[in-house]
Formats: sequence, structure tokens, C-alpha cells
Amino acid sequence: MRNRLLILCLLLVGAATIAYATDFAVIVNPSNPVRTMTLAELGKIFKAKTLVWPSGRSITVVMKDPDSPGMKFVLDKILGGAVGDAKGVLSDSSRKATVPVVFVGSDQDVIKIVEGNTSAIGVVDVYNITGGVKVVKIDEKQPFDPGYALKGH
Repeated sequence: MRNRLLILCLLLVGAATIAYATDFAVIVNPSNPVRTMTLAELGKIFKAKTLVWPSGRSITVVMKDPDSPGMKFVLDKILGGAVGDAKGVLSDSSRKATVPVVFVGSDQDVIKIVEGNTSAIGVVDVYNITGGVKVVKIDEKQPFDPGYALKGH
């Protein structure tokens, strides 16, 4: 009986973990010709090593607070584990002249800014995506594809 209860508890914890898993999507303005990029290329954008889109337009990163639980996971993936200093990297004053980062309060705010800015890129929960933005494939995979890089908690 004790073993059954333990197994049941473990199953419930596992189910709760899966229920709270979130797929994040990288979004751009629909007029941006970028359709796919690698996780490494995305990391270069977030680290301000890639400054412009292939079209020559300057890049602007739009995201929620890097200290929020979902963004910590996303930044860990994108920056390759440098989450401890992610907010510092993204808030560095020298970025304003290279790849500025705009922090907003919600996914809806990210989407609104990306919809209105052809050079913006953002990261949002896939369930908040609207028709006003385009989802960028990461490593040739879209959210919900097996092995998608930004599937997390």
C-alpha cells in the first residue's frame, strides 16, 4: 500500500511538471524576411554580437523581465548558461548603441512592440501569439516540435 501511494505521488508530481511546461517562441514582425535561425545565432543577437538583420536594419530585442521564471529558462538556453549575469548583459548601457533591449511587463506588450517594429525580435509563450507576428524556427524546429530548444518550465 505504501509503495502504491508513493508511485501515485510521483505520477502526480510528474504530471504537474508537464502541465506547467511552456513552449516559448521567438517572434519577429511579419515583414522581417528571417524565417529560421540557429540557437547560436539567437545567442549572438542577445549578446549583441550580431547587430543587424541580413537586410541591414538594426536589431531591437523585446522581452519580459529577465528575472521572471520563464525568462530565466529562456535566457539560460539562449545565452548558454550565463543566467547569473543575464540581466547585467542585457541591461548594459553600451547596448543602447548596438542592440538595445526593451523590457516590458507582459507577452502582450512584447507582441505589440514587435508588431509595430520591423527590426524587433521577441520571445513569448506560444499561447499568446497573435496573427500580427511571425514565429521564427530555431534550429529548423517550431514550438511543439520534438527537440525544440525553447521548450521549458
